Amino acid sequence: MSHLTLTQAHWIERCAWYLVQAVPDFAPDEANTLARKIYEFERTSAMPPEAAVDFVAQQIAHADAPDAHAAGRAGPRG
Repeated sequence: MSHLTLTQAHWIERCAWYLVQAVPDFAPDEANTLARKIYEFERTSAMPPEAAVDFVAQQIAHADAPDAHAAGRAGPRG
């Protein structure tokens, strides 16, 4: 089944399932809540659920990288 034909409920169910597979510490209700939040964004809801989870995880990892904040500054302020 294509992600374009998924109902909202089925998309969220698949997303929550994939979240639990990716992060076993997630309780199913936590995964469901996060899946709903991911679905609320136009960009991620247009993706297959699994791709949306991978995209969000990549964005979080990039934001948490030690040099991510420093990389935005090329030189001293002034």
